[in-house]
Amino acid sequence: MEQKYDKKKGSLLVSENVISSIVANAVAEIKGVSGLAKCKKSFLKALLRDENCGDIRVKFSGDVVELTLGIILKSGSRAVQVAEAIQTRVKEAVQEMTGLTVSRVNILISGIDYPA
Repeated sequence: MEQKYDKKKGSLLVSENVISSIVANAVAEIKGVSGLAKCKKSFLKALLRDENCGDIRVKFSGDVVELTLGIILKSGSRAVQVAEAIQTRVKEAVQEMTGLTVSRVNILISGIDYPA
């Protein structure tokens, strides 16, 4: 899925994979995050080479984007503080790099990374 913008000088296409990549990089900057949750790929997604990074879902509604992402917390991290930091950083990064408006950033804590 791609989002197309028609501007006076031309058009801009932004794919879900680009947004997913921006999100993944933004999440990697947040202290307390071990990583993105692994995405369960269906046979169809593998066949179509859907390359979304981790468990990141992008939903377009016109020129507005809603994001849902699964994360793995580091042991000892405060879930609410980490989630708020992710929401702020992801929204800033996507809006700054694509010009899209981000309406929501939903965080799913999929696990905790305990030290071995």
